[in-house]
Parts: sequence; C-alpha cells; structure tokens
Amino acid sequence: MVARVTLEIALRREFDYLIPPELEGRVEVGTRVKVPFGHRQVLGCVTGLAEQSDYDALKPIAKIIGAQSLVTPRVLELARWIAEYYCCATETALKSVLPDAVRKEQEGWRERLHVRLLPGDDGVGELTKRQLEVYQVIEENRSLPLQELLQITGTTAPTVRKLEDKGLIEIAPQISERDPYANEEIVPTQPLTLNAEQAVALEAINDRPGKFFLLHGVTGSGKTEVYLQAIAAALEQGKGAIVLVPEISLTPQTVERFKARFSSGPLKTLVAVLHSHLSAGERHDEWHKIRQGRAKIVIGARSAIFAPVEPLGLIIVDEEHEHSYKQEESPRYHARDVAV
Repeated sequence: MVARVTLEIALRREFDYLIPPELEGRVEVGTRVKVPFGHRQVLGCVTGLAEQSDYDALKPIAKIIGAQSLVTPRVLELARWIAEYYCCATETALKSVLPDAVRKEQEGWRERLHVRLLPGDDGVGELTKRQLEVYQVIEENRSLPLQELLQITGTTAPTVRKLEDKGLIEIAPQISERDPYANEEIVPTQPLTLNAEQAVALEAINDRPGKFFLLHGVTGSGKTEVYLQAIAAALEQGKGAIVLVPEISLTPQTVERFKARFSSGPLKTLVAVLHSHLSAGERHDEWHKIRQGRAKIVIGARSAIFAPVEPLGLIIVDEEHEHSYKQEESPRYHARDVAV
C-alpha cells in the first residue's frame, strides 16, 4: 500500500510513501506521520491511500504520530477548500486545523501518580494507627491522585508506599486531563419556556437542518436560549454542535451557561472549550476530548470551527459581524464563511 502525504513544508504537492508491513492497517487518511525527506525527517498528514504509485523506489513511512487519526475526512475536505478559496498551500491550511499542541510529535498527555485500592484486606489488622487512617481514606475513594491523598491526610509518600508494600493498594501513573474549568462549580439548569418569537426561530432551525439562518436580537433578547435548545435537538439526533463566540465574549460565565445546561440529564455530554487563553496542555486535552467523541459540544473562538466534531449537526456563529472572526495570518480565512 502507498500513502500520499502532504508535508509540513510549503511545497504545494503530495508525496508518495510506502506503508511498511508493521504499520499496515494503522495508516489511514488523516493519520499524522513522520517521513524521510532528503537527509531529514519531517512531519506530514496522510491525504490519500493507493494500491500503487507512479514512482519507483519509494521510501517507507518512519512512524505514526499519535494513537488516533487526527484529521477527520470532513476536516481534511475543509482544509482543501480553504487552500483553494484563500489561495494558500494545503499544508498551510492543514496546520491551521490542528492546534500546535496536537500537531507536535509528542502526544502531550500529562501523567500523575494515582492510588488505587486493591481487592482483599489481608494485613489491615497490622497497620499502625496512622497507616489505617490513610487506608480508610483510600477505601472511601477507591481511587484518587497521590498528591490529593497527601493533601487530604497530611501524610507523606513513604507512609503510602508502605501500604503498597503490604499489597493493599497500587500506585501507578495515570493520564490526568487538564480541565481549565475543573475548579468551577457548575449548577445544572433546565430549558426555559420560549416566547413566541423564540419558538418560531427554534422551529425553523429544527425543521431545516443544514440550512442557514440569521437570528437577530438585541443583547438580552434570548438568543442564547434558542442556541441551547437547538443544540439539544441536535444531540437528540446523535449529532454534535460547534458554537463560535468572539474572543472578547468568551468569558467563564458564557462557558458555564453551556456547561450547566448539558452537565446532567439524558443529553449529558462534555462541553469542550477552545481559545487562545488556554495553556498548550489544556488545548491538547480539550481537543482530544472532541476527537474521541466524549465532548459533543465545542465552544470557542474562530479556530474552533475546525474542531473534529463527528457527526456535526449544528454550527452557531454568535455576533457573526465581529471582526475577530477574520484571521490576520495566512490562511486569512473568515470563520463565518468557513462555517457556511
């Protein structure tokens, strides 16, 4: 098998590479790879597969980057449209659809030591008073980060290690996702009763999926409630939603309103947030929540339009006239135009 790869260097063409036997079945369209190019190795994205190539003496793909295909077919198609419409190289467009934290060769996950209770309680009777207090906290929580356990109990790591030596617990590294809103208290909310104008707007949106609508209303007129209930309708159909908000309006209060509506109930889902004020690690983890299908709703600034929500049922561009939806660097796309 042969993979057609767009490299992260501005050459405006694809290159063919052999898929080595050990990588067969793992390389697909959208897979990030490292390939030899001249006397160096460069990163690229698989944009097509073929049985054979018109070229001889193809070099093999060196390695796969990440455990999952990063660019979905929909996003790849969108990147190609951007390259054609905004007159830029495909590789430039592909760089835009992935956050830098995701594009890097390293997977970027943060690992923390977690303490997990093991079955059986042989040896509990031999514990000291202090060890027993720590064990009881672990027993109550079943599993928790080591650092959190130390803070709760005021104990030291050697004390916890002694419990591991006795076969009562296991201490092992575990992926710990970085959630920028982990410390926020989210109080679930219920849908509000719509007024006549809101009801008409919502019905029109739900009855004509895939069509474009301009929802006009002054601040405080209830547009957000229409957004929320339209998103709920998309979720009921098994689809997700992207909500674009001007960077200046992307406040914690705005995010919390969406999280609160979908934090419980039959439509419960994670709400991922993508914007420039997140750390690289937070952007990495939020993006992967979306790619893995755990977050069906994305709220963010203009680059969130590239979020790999699958299947996508609804795109909302709030305050679509705002100038911040226009990208100043290449590719100079307008998020509203990309959305439609």
